[in-house]
Amino acid sequence: MFAKISQDKIIYKDTNSEERRKFLENQLFEFNQAQSKQIVECDRLQTDPPTFIEIYAEIEPEKLIGGLVSYVDWGRWLYIDAIWIDANYRKQGIGQYLIACAEQKAIRKGIKRARLYTFDFQALSFYKKLGYTVYGELEDFPKGHTAYYLKKVLVDS
Repeated sequence: MFAKISQDKIIYKDTNSEERRKFLENQLFEFNQAQSKQIVECDRLQTDPPTFIEIYAEIEPEKLIGGLVSYVDWGRWLYIDAIWIDANYRKQGIGQYLIACAEQKAIRKGIKRARLYTFDFQALSFYKKLGYTVYGELEDFPKGHTAYYLKKVLVDS
């Protein structure tokens, strides 16, 4: 049951307060935990150190030409945070290989889904070719560009 209050009794404040911010976060945390056992597990994972999955490509001793940094995120998804290939070595399957390796390592850790985001000037078609589907987009982020949010089922439940 909600407490009814007259609008003229409410005081709105525009202020920065670490103490109040923490209070709000704790209240939301408690509410979420009361709603779902999965949220409790996710919250516990959020406090654990992240499980990184990193794969790097190099030629010659120690000459880095590409790499992928990902981690198992709060919801037990593989989150591909960064992938980069030196311009001289693109379009040779290196990026595809890095993603396949990260996905396989995630599957071995019991992860069933992956997610990432990319901009319109980056690699949207590349990710789609690898089986990722767009589940959201944010236009004018930054102005004149679109950010795309993608996901992929690695293992059917």
